[in-house]
Amino acid sequence: MPHLASQPPQNKSKIVKGLLIVFTLTLLSSFGMALFSNLTGGFSAVIDSEDIELIQLEKPKSGAPLAVMHTTCGDMTFVLYPEQCPETVAAFCKLAEEGYYNDTYVFHVEPQIFFSGGGKNPEGTLSEQDAADSRERIPQEITPKLWPFRGALCALETKTEGGFWKTLTKTRDTFTGSRFLVVDTVEMTDEMIQGLQSVEDDGLRKVGDALIEHGGIPNYSQQIAIFGQLQEGFEVLDAITDAKITGEGEQRKPAEDIRITRIDITTVP
Repeated sequence: MPHLASQPPQNKSKIVKGLLIVFTLTLLSSFGMALFSNLTGGFSAVIDSEDIELIQLEKPKSGAPLAVMHTTCGDMTFVLYPEQCPETVAAFCKLAEEGYYNDTYVFHVEPQIFFSGGGKNPEGTLSEQDAADSRERIPQEITPKLWPFRGALCALETKTEGGFWKTLTKTRDTFTGSRFLVVDTVEMTDEMIQGLQSVEDDGLRKVGDALIEHGGIPNYSQQIAIFGQLQEGFEVLDAITDAKITGEGEQRKPAEDIRITRIDITTVP
C-alpha cells in the first residue's frame, strides 16, 4: 500500500490566500525539552524531544486499521493509529460502523489548506442534544508521534472546560467528537522554511524537514488531535480543497454540496 513517504514532494509554489500562519520552534536545551508556540492562538505545548516520531512516514503494517472514506468527489483511504489515540480511533470506528457518517457533509473548506467533514447538516453545527451526547466528549489525544502533515486526519474540538486557574495555566480539559478535519497544506514560504530549518534539535528538525517535503500546516503541531493519515486518494483531497466555495471566514463551505456517502472500516492486507 502507498504511504506518505512514497508520495511525490509537495509543490512548493502552491498558492494559498487568506490565511496567515505564524509558527515558531524553540528548544529549551537546559531541560532537553521542546516548546511549540502558536503565536496566533496563544497556546504552547511542552514535549520531550526524545519522544518525537514520524510514524506517518512509515509503511503501514499488515493488520493495521484502515478507514475508507467514500465521498462524492472520490474515495480516500486512511490508516488509523489506535496505539497512539485509542479513544479517538475507537469512537470514530464505532460511528463509521454504525453508519453515522452516511450522507454527511463537508461543511467547511479553507481553500487548498484543509476541509472539515462529518457534519449532519451543510453548516456542520451540532444541536444542543447532539453536543451533549457522549460521542462529542472524547478526551483530546495529542501525541508527539503524530504531526499535521498533508493528509493528516484530525478530530475537531467540541468543548473546552476549566475554571480560572486551568485557563490561566492552559491546562483546560479539551474534548473532541464526531466531526473531523483533513489537512492539505499551507504555502511553504521561504520565511517558513527558514524557521523550520533553524532548530538544532534532531527530532524537531526531522519534523520540519518532513513538513517542508510533504506539506502540511505547521502551526497545528501539538494543537490538534491527529488519529489517521491519508494513504490513497490525495487527488480527492485536492479536489475537495480546490472546490468552488461560498461564504467568508469560518463560513466558507462548498458552493455545491460535497457529501461523505459512507466510511468503511477495514485493515491493511
